[in-house]
Amino acid sequence: MHKITKNNFKLMQILVSYYALLQILHMLTLAWAGILMLTGQESPFPILPPPGGWDAQTLPFMFGLGGMDVIAIILAFVFAYQSLIKRKITRRTGILSLTIAFTGALIFAAGTFPSGAWGAHPLAYWIMVILFIPAGWLLIRLLRGDTLSPHSSEKK
Repeated sequence: MHKITKNNFKLMQILVSYYALLQILHMLTLAWAGILMLTGQESPFPILPPPGGWDAQTLPFMFGLGGMDVIAIILAFVFAYQSLIKRKITRRTGILSLTIAFTGALIFAAGTFPSGAWGAHPLAYWIMVILFIPAGWLLIRLLRGDTLSPHSSEKK
């Protein structure tokens, strides 16, 4: 249990806002990549292919991860709305969304790193990792019991 200070409250607001913005951009990127892939075009980002291109069986893997990402994104929107707008603390929703997002990221890395895609396009892949670091910090803070209430140090 942590004492809620004004700085802690502001930091949590910033982290939740960042996570919401990140997931908005993630949703737009997934939608754009999905449209390109469904219309038979190559998706230049976020899933840059390895030097030999993606194997045919990779596409269902990518779409499955995209579906999992959509669930995390929807939960992120609910979490951010309830936390920032309604001021209703929803740690469980945030933890669930972030856990799904990080699980998807680990599966994505496990499936794309061995293919050589990361080696062929290190900047693009490592930028994705860097962009998600603040979300990891948010997950840790939520797991520690930090809330978005400036008036309560009670775990919810």
